[in-house]
Amino acid sequence: MAGGHRPRHIAALVAQLPPDCRIACAENADNRWSLTDSLLATIANALHGLMWGMGDPKKRGTAPRLIGPSWMTSGRMKALPARVMSVGELMDELSKPRR
Repeated sequence: MAGGHRPRHIAALVAQLPPDCRIACAENADNRWSLTDSLLATIANALHGLMWGMGDPKKRGTAPRLIGPSWMTSGRMKALPARVMSVGELMDELSKPRR
């Protein structure tokens, strides 16, 4: 695009893309998990954990493997990768050159 568009215009266009579009999925594989899919994975993980926890400790084996996006399965759910910034900080971040 060679600087033909301003960062604010590009940010407005990108904000209108669906969360599971190809560009977003190429940047981050977690975008393939919609909100509904993540909620269903949370329910399934809770049920698996409940059934495992209610089993006989001598026979139940290891805990079930979690399913879902990487932020759910990595064990660090309390520290979500979110960052709060003002519009000015966002414009500065978007105007930086990309690799």
